[in-house]
Amino acid sequence: MYDGFMECLRGLLLLLVCFLYLKAQALPSVKALSWVLLDASSGQILAELNKDQRLPPASLTKVMTAYMVFSEIREGRLSRMDRVKVSEQAIIRRPEESSMYLRVGEFVTVEELLRGLIVASANDAALVLAEVVSGSQKAFTEQMNKTAQKLGMTQSLFANSSGLYTEKHYSTAKDLGLLAVRISQEFPEYFEYSSSKELTFRDFHKKNTNDLLFSKLPVDGMKTGHIKAAGWCVMVSARKNKRPDKKSERYIAVVLGAPSNQDRFVAGRALLEFAFSQPSTFKESF
Repeated sequence: MYDGFMECLRGLLLLLVCFLYLKAQALPSVKALSWVLLDASSGQILAELNKDQRLPPASLTKVMTAYMVFSEIREGRLSRMDRVKVSEQAIIRRPEESSMYLRVGEFVTVEELLRGLIVASANDAALVLAEVVSGSQKAFTEQMNKTAQKLGMTQSLFANSSGLYTEKHYSTAKDLGLLAVRISQEFPEYFEYSSSKELTFRDFHKKNTNDLLFSKLPVDGMKTGHIKAAGWCVMVSARKNKRPDKKSERYIAVVLGAPSNQDRFVAGRALLEFAFSQPSTFKESF
């Protein structure tokens, strides 16, 4: 009788395991060329599509620029309150480029530039910060590539600090996911900026283009990107269990090459909701 009971119990447990496993494998439908979903605490990839496909990262590039600025601040070589001068080379002259409308010769703080970089995706902020960190755009891109290699981003090559398209500027969803995990772990202050819903600088005002910040999901940034060659891209983070008596779970989705602005946010939302819906004990099975 005991043996029969144990056999029945094993059968029920097997059915439960199969049910949870099938539930875990029911990946959402995502319209994009490439994407990854990661557990930010471990860096583990929970699900992916074409994670190693090389694609233009557009303004997701600015997450690497921010990583390097935060690294300089950590090492004491830079402060958020440092005032820096805007050079002629940092001024944006093409109207299609995002900008915070800096003026040649004016002084702005690193703090203001970081907000412009992350919240408004300002290319002029990226250019000024590159000069502050490395002295020139060329030196900064060389440093970007060295940093990428140290982080393990072996399928990435950077040619500028802003994300403008060139054939020699590319990354992958996997590499950008690794970058997202590293900046979330090393520099959680990044979310002070990426969670801001708007930026005001002088008479310039811009709403954060990450529409998921305005959703009911517990999203706290990270970055959007779009150029014609890249399609619509988003790197998005959400944190579950913010109560101090519970361990927080953070998940990050990186979506590259979505066909429309709406599609990238539909994809990001679907992936984060999928992550939150999975039983914790089964996340190691991916």
